[in-house]
Amino acid sequence: MVIKAFYKDVLHISDQTLLEHFVNHTKHLHLKKGDLLIREDEMQENFIFLLHGILRGFFLDTNGRDITDCFGFKCGTPAMSCYIDKELSPISIEALTECDVIVISSTALQNLMQANPQILWIYNSLLRKALKDHWTTKTMLCQHTAMERYQWFLQEYPGLIDKISNKYIASFLGMTPVTLSRLRGVLRAQAENVCL
Repeated sequence: MVIKAFYKDVLHISDQTLLEHFVNHTKHLHLKKGDLLIREDEMQENFIFLLHGILRGFFLDTNGRDITDCFGFKCGTPAMSCYIDKELSPISIEALTECDVIVISSTALQNLMQANPQILWIYNSLLRKALKDHWTTKTMLCQHTAMERYQWFLQEYPGLIDKISNKYIASFLGMTPVTLSRLRGVLRAQAENVCL
């Protein structure tokens, strides 16, 4: 029932026959905190959506340092490192909290897209949104000050600052944990001064 509700309420698929096709080709997966959903350099064979929880995409740089690339926390977020069928993943994706995801094979999805233009339209919409989000994030991280990046994070990822490790947030924002801590202190002090 969770799977059917997701396709109906989140992806807005209304055709009952199509809904049944999706339900029949989809499985629900529960992840524990720390579980890897996708490993870097593994073949991508499934299309995955987050139902609930917090996911983190990361890779290792040439020095072996863990670099956070992205976070997923909204229901309906595609939990994938790429949208191209049968490609090696450039990043790993791990559960930062207990998570629930739904998984549909790329082959089943491609068959459904060929049979129904509505699915192709939804797929293209997801690709457009992912591309827009990617460039918004890239622009913010490359063209703004550390404080602007941190304030953007607070706005775009509400509540995550209190739910996940500061080292992951700092890595994502391109700063050290010490810098992030200093910025948090500055904003706290500003908030206290406003309240006086």
